Amino acid sequence: MPSDKILKYVSFGCLAAVVVMMVAATVVERLHGTQAALSHFYHHPVFFLLWALTAVAGFWLLLRSRAGRKPFILGLHAALVLILAGALVTHLTSLSGEIHLRQGEEYSSFRLDEGPAASLPFSIRLEEFAVERYPGSTMPSDYRSEVTFLPEGKAVTISMNHIARYRGYRFYQADYDADGLGSILSVSHDPWGVGITYAGYLLLLVCMVGYFFEKDTAFRAALRHRDPARSRRIWTIALSVAAVAMLVVWLVGVFPKGPLMPVLRSPLLVIHVVPIIISYALFGLTAILGIVGLALPEGKAERLRDVSLVILFPGVFLLAFGTFLGGVWANISWGNYWAWDPKETWALVTLLVYAVLLHGSSLRFLRKPRFFHLCCLLAFLCVLVTYFGVNLLLGGMHSYA
Repeated sequence: MPSDKILKYVSFGCLAAVVVMMVAATVVERLHGTQAALSHFYHHPVFFLLWALTAVAGFWLLLRSRAGRKPFILGLHAALVLILAGALVTHLTSLSGEIHLRQGEEYSSFRLDEGPAASLPFSIRLEEFAVERYPGSTMPSDYRSEVTFLPEGKAVTISMNHIARYRGYRFYQADYDADGLGSILSVSHDPWGVGITYAGYLLLLVCMVGYFFEKDTAFRAALRHRDPARSRRIWTIALSVAAVAMLVVWLVGVFPKGPLMPVLRSPLLVIHVVPIIISYALFGLTAILGIVGLALPEGKAERLRDVSLVILFPGVFLLAFGTFLGGVWANISWGNYWAWDPKETWALVTLLVYAVLLHGSSLRFLRKPRFFHLCCLLAFLCVLVTYFGVNLLLGGMHSYA
């Protein structure tokens, strides 16, 4: 039976390797294209093995520790394992591709992302395609395909954020022909992976809320050890920073008051973006506290570390909620809940880096207050890359964000 120390090295070592591979993949995608990143990184057997070792070693280590007897802590880690399992099932069993429809013609096959054609157990016919525009503008507000599934003759409207489900297949509006007589739909068939992953999302949400009410956790310990007067001041600053961040985001146009791109016309936009922006504001505050903590004596730096931990827990949970809700929205809009877009990837990198900072009881180097503050300061670089660097240097589907 491997010792706890070996399990710890395996789990966190593999996680570090996963993070490095994801960072490298975004650079390779920029230089050599998406297919190169997929084949050499995201779909490579080594990448899957590293994720598996991280999950298995980490979960086994948790079960052997006292924390493993706490329901919500156990549930948090079980949810992550479930999400990874769902992703693996999706990768191994799902079909995805595109179907190009021309008005009035029937089709019973679609082209897979890998290139070959796949048959549908039914036919589909495009009755009409239309581009809806904002009043008084040429900017599209939506794209709409009126289709009929045969032989049943079921008529369905497919538009952005409004998909069609038929016999286990899902159809999404992806593109259209310049003459307005043809429509391109994304096709997805994932009978098991989505359900498993969504179950992991739901379990994660329940356990993140429940964690704050669980006794004898790292969060509760940090609450007990903090300086109450200083903590109140810092939390006032934290809330102010979050409020200012939201105001700035609104003003610079993440929530534009004018016409929106069709894919952004969803109530999930605000629910997805707001928790992430607040988490970034909280992480920015811990970076500032990190600068202060590096200049303080050991004892005061330790008390400030507890204040940072109290801020980090809700920050990490808000980032996790916003990121995985983005996966749900992507599944509604594009047909898959994770596409390894650079913005998605760097959001996951940021989440993993900050999640490691919450494991100070497991990692000895994080118990040293000054080193912890240095890590908080360096971790904020991930936020800056995710929020600014990806848009400026890497591009991708989120280049508008």
